[in-house]
Amino acid sequence: MDDFLVVPVEHEGEFLWCVFEKATEQVVNSFYFEEEANDYAKFLANGGAFAGFTPSFILNEFETNRNTDINTGFESIY
Repeated sequence: MDDFLVVPVEHEGEFLWCVFEKATEQVVNSFYFEEEANDYAKFLANGGAFAGFTPSFILNEFETNRNTDINTGFESIY
């Protein structure tokens, strides 16, 4: 797990456990429980994703609902 750190972060009055990718300096996911964050970091370290180099566009999120076309939401980011 040398490529990832699990760190507690306070966000809007709550603590989240964030999985931080060292190579890209990105938070790749966050969890309410430390154990879940550690399990996810182990999954990533064992080849579960991009070998420690997650492309930033993979982490982009946008809000959508049933009335929103997903392509329109995607285009609003890019």
